[in-house]
Amino acid sequence: MAANRGNREARKAELLRISREVFAEKGFEATTISEIVARAGVAQGTFYWYFPSKASVLTTLAREMQERIETALRRAYDEAHNLQEMIERSVAETFQIMSEYRDILAIVHFNTCWTEHPAERQHIFAPYYGLIAEIIRQEQQHGTLSPTINPEVTAILIVGTVYYAAEECYIYNSPVSPEVFIAECSSFIRHALGIA
Repeated sequence: MAANRGNREARKAELLRISREVFAEKGFEATTISEIVARAGVAQGTFYWYFPSKASVLTTLAREMQERIETALRRAYDEAHNLQEMIERSVAETFQIMSEYRDILAIVHFNTCWTEHPAERQHIFAPYYGLIAEIIRQEQQHGTLSPTINPEVTAILIVGTVYYAAEECYIYNSPVSPEVFIAECSSFIRHALGIA
């Protein structure tokens, strides 16, 4: 039973890897499921066993990126000595992860599937927003952050700031280095939260 589960997970990971390769070569819109399964050497039914659509592959990859970012954020919060260090570490790690997923960032940014399926986007980002909002609430309870800050809205603004800056770096190839964006994002978030 465990071997079957391992085989299924390995096949799913392989389909994700190959889908990502084809997306990078042809673009999301031009990629067909037939091309993905041909390259993977599996039947089309096998693809549909794991993914109901091409858009669901993109959703899975975006969710994978978000889960890695959430894990990095939790680790930074648990290990940092103060909120300033936590912000700096989490922004730096988020940029690192997003650099590894720059191809997915580009597809997500330019693709209309999010407007066609807004619930999918919400499903991916809601845990990230929720985690940041919860950290803000905890820090408000400890007296580190002002009680006037709206945790839910501020969480959305923080995520938007970091994502937009990462897109400038990794999609639009800004002449400004990622290190400068990381430092400025961290500073911007600290100041927005009232942290000197």
